[in-house]
Amino acid sequence: MAAELLSDVEIRNTKPTDKPRKLSDGNGLILLVHPNGSKYFQLRFTLHGKEKMLQLGSYPNMGLADAREAAKAARQLVASGMDPVQNKRIENAKKAASAATTFQSVAEQWLAIKQPDLAPTSHRKIIQTFNVNVYPRFGNLPISDIRALTVRDAMQAMEQRGALQLMEKCRSWIRNVFAFALAEEMIKHNPIPEKDLLLKKHRGESHPRLKNRDDAGQFLRNLFEYSGRAETRLAIWLQLLVATRPSELRLAEWVEFDLDKGLWIIPLDRMKSRKHMTEPHVVTLSLQAIAALKELYSLTSYSKLLFPSLINSTKPISDMTLSKALRTIWPNYRIVPHGFRHFFSTMANEHGQFRNDVIEAALAHKDANAIRSVYNRATYIDERRKLAQWWGDELEAMRAGGKVLTFKKGKV
Repeated sequence: MAAELLSDVEIRNTKPTDKPRKLSDGNGLILLVHPNGSKYFQLRFTLHGKEKMLQLGSYPNMGLADAREAAKAARQLVASGMDPVQNKRIENAKKAASAATTFQSVAEQWLAIKQPDLAPTSHRKIIQTFNVNVYPRFGNLPISDIRALTVRDAMQAMEQRGALQLMEKCRSWIRNVFAFALAEEMIKHNPIPEKDLLLKKHRGESHPRLKNRDDAGQFLRNLFEYSGRAETRLAIWLQLLVATRPSELRLAEWVEFDLDKGLWIIPLDRMKSRKHMTEPHVVTLSLQAIAALKELYSLTSYSKLLFPSLINSTKPISDMTLSKALRTIWPNYRIVPHGFRHFFSTMANEHGQFRNDVIEAALAHKDANAIRSVYNRATYIDERRKLAQWWGDELEAMRAGGKVLTFKKGKV
């Protein structure tokens, strides 16, 4: 007569005793009940003349039906001459390896290697973008299991909310993570093609900016009537005057400025072009910039930062602070802080009185001629002082509606 099979009710009602108890379900499947009340499914089998035991799982995490299915699969392995215990160890090792090579873990390795070559703001931007748009969707998947369609779905979510420029950058970063994984032999090929024709292409200006002198004049008049925080108004005014990258000004510290000499020394580690630079970048300050900085100092000298956050004075303002203010000050069309650099470059080059090398040095642009950039250590400091003051006077003239106002030298 065949042994009676176990039932869920019997398993549930089985009480522990002073010694381990074994309840048989037949064909080697047993339930082991420990004195502490824990219950485990096990399979006893014979392979190559040796009796062995396979741990299947704990009850109730593994139900009786699942235990029978697992036991059946293990017996099939035994029938083919394979050891299910060894097979389970191999599968567990594969799972552990997959956990170590999820997209997020590989992306974090890639970012750690890239960090020295990235500007701090770029590094943070990648982390923020991945945290919001990538990791929640496929960050926990093994990178070897991710396909182009998986990435496209994530990118289309960004596309639908209109973040086309960020979507393009994000997709490029993702492709670079896969390229890194390929180089490290984690995957056999990069599944992300260089282009995805099914995704919309960003066709706007890379850095929307003021279009002409008249617009700039009206913008400046609006700026000086801005009813928001004085620190925000001064940040925008200074961004126009110095034409540095927005992050360089937003993260600036008071110790970097020498107002008596009219200089701002930006540390090398905060420069986007630091890979191509050997010395800190020197910004020459116009009289207008010095006056704005003195006004700002009366407001934020309590912090080491020019523009401390209202929430935490040891942290800078958000990179969205100026962008939001610009939408209020100038609703006519979209402009962003970085666009002020383009406007300065356009106006300075059209003016024709300053050499291109001087303008490019003021912008801290990489020299297109790699060999010349190694040997050319000129800073054109005197010409750049004239350029900075010309630009400060030009902006004052635009604000006045075309009438040139000359800033007299002397005390500010």
